[in-house]
Amino acid sequence: MTGASSGIGTAFAEWYADSGCEVVLVARDVAALSDVAEKIRQRGGTAEVIVADLSHKEGVELVGARCGAVDVLVCNAGLTHAAAIGTSSRDHLDAFAYLMSAGVVRLCELVVPGMLQRGNGDVVIVSSIAAFTPMRKAGAYAAAKAHATSYARSLSLEVRNKGVRVVAVCPGYVRTDLHRRAGLEHLTRKVPDWMWLSTDDVVRATDRALRRGRVVVVPGLVYRTVLPFLSSPIAQSMWRRLTRRT
Repeated sequence: MTGASSGIGTAFAEWYADSGCEVVLVARDVAALSDVAEKIRQRGGTAEVIVADLSHKEGVELVGARCGAVDVLVCNAGLTHAAAIGTSSRDHLDAFAYLMSAGVVRLCELVVPGMLQRGNGDVVIVSSIAAFTPMRKAGAYAAAKAHATSYARSLSLEVRNKGVRVVAVCPGYVRTDLHRRAGLEHLTRKVPDWMWLSTDDVVRATDRALRRGRVVVVPGLVYRTVLPFLSSPIAQSMWRRLTRRT
């Protein structure tokens, strides 16, 4: 599980540990990872920790070399990025792009061939509803999620008849610490409660999609309902007013 130190990644780790899997937790924060691992062990599960920065190729190669045979790969590591064009450094954008898209592809390149050799495995790519709609001042984020979702579709075509299932899960707003860390805490106050998903909602939707053979899933009835209209000028205008800082 990448990005396993909090939020959706932790929820996936607990889900699979409770299902009897030995989980490998990957993130940058050793203290947070250790806390998650200890909680899993207290619940009777088995957890190993790998500390790695997946925004750089060295971190991805480290994980690929250490994780061994993997039955389920959850690519969840990520962050949000909201900034006006021209205000982000080149280094930041390069690291962001690798973490969110190119690094996901590389990790799959390292892990999925082993699944194919064994004839079974699951790949979960945590994307976002942003993959389907333009986002003002968040073009890099939307593009990265579109890339990851498109990759999941293509990967599934290649491996689905060889025992490997692939799903890209594309949630809207999820109650995690992600927005606070990105300086977007105002969203937790301005976005209505009915638009928020729990991490368990995301995990359960992913599990259903895998069982039903769906490659792309959008958790939450509200998001599936509005998805066809998100790119419209009216929806974009309403979204800007709703999420504006005050």
